[in-house]
Amino acid sequence: MSTQRIAVIGAGAVGGYIGGKLAAAGHDVRLIDSWVAHIERIRSAGLTIREPGTETRIEVPALHFSDVQSLVRTPIDVALICTKSYDTAWATTMVKPYLSDSGCVVSIQNSLNEEQIAGVVGWERTLGCIASTISVVAPEPGVIARVRTPGGSSYTVFRLGEAHGRVTPRAERLVKLLSAVDSAKVTTNLWGERWSKLVTNSMHHGILGATGISDHDLMKNTGTRRLAIRCAGEAIRVARALGHPLEPIMRMPAALWLGASEGKPDALAELEAGWIKWMERSKEPHYGSIGQDLNKGRRTEIDYVCGYVAAKGEQIGVPAPTQRALYDIVKRVERRQIDRSPDNIAALLATV
Repeated sequence: MSTQRIAVIGAGAVGGYIGGKLAAAGHDVRLIDSWVAHIERIRSAGLTIREPGTETRIEVPALHFSDVQSLVRTPIDVALICTKSYDTAWATTMVKPYLSDSGCVVSIQNSLNEEQIAGVVGWERTLGCIASTISVVAPEPGVIARVRTPGGSSYTVFRLGEAHGRVTPRAERLVKLLSAVDSAKVTTNLWGERWSKLVTNSMHHGILGATGISDHDLMKNTGTRRLAIRCAGEAIRVARALGHPLEPIMRMPAALWLGASEGKPDALAELEAGWIKWMERSKEPHYGSIGQDLNKGRRTEIDYVCGYVAAKGEQIGVPAPTQRALYDIVKRVERRQIDRSPDNIAALLATV
């Protein structure tokens, strides 16, 4: 059993799930979040984790942000940043004074936030980790639900790596730690993993956020499915232009997604068959983190998903017009200028 002290900064759906599973495995964990009712419920009744076919209640220490200074008595060896991307810098700044001498900070977030973290604690303390299609939600205070079956031996959920791409004892220790949650490995291609996940997020989150439909609905409809494939193609072109070697996207190579996005019949048929198989792990409809935030009237991460792809593409002269259009629609929904509706993407569907 590891003797490392772990702090999860941002104990909502992803952070709460990871921290709860680590605590259940006997690790020394503290959950830290701004959601007052959530923290109070965990303190009074434990954290409930629901997975397909199971429900577990876990006792785990939980702190409000106002309690973080108490960590001075027990310095943190591993800080897992699981906040929204726009909260990265201040969350890292908050935990920095409470890191142990060898303490490190790991981003388990959407988008690419390692540079923000390194700007606070230095690259030598910064690692990144992908949580691939973990699909968790926080439906009520003190409750985390996972709507996909665990990856286990058939699919690696956590891919953790150093920024420099080498395998280190530290990375191996952290992978062993995360293996208590689900399947995990050390990656030597952190940036390729990051962009591969960004491709997946950017082909779902913009559409789900703009329309209010679920991932199951997106998959069943030919128009939205083809629109998502177009988004994937745009993001892949940007990533490749930036020089990132992409990992498989939903177990299928980037080249296949590109071919499908260009309308090549054989590639499209192969891709859609693989996508159907991929969806077998999804036991319940999922609305994406952006959809969940819109339902709760909160700021979304669309700037760090479709907006990030579009902005990077514009910087290097590789346009991503569908990503830009979905970003603009979701921002209008976020600002309550329009309601979420399938009508919002009618013009985009007409060009598929």
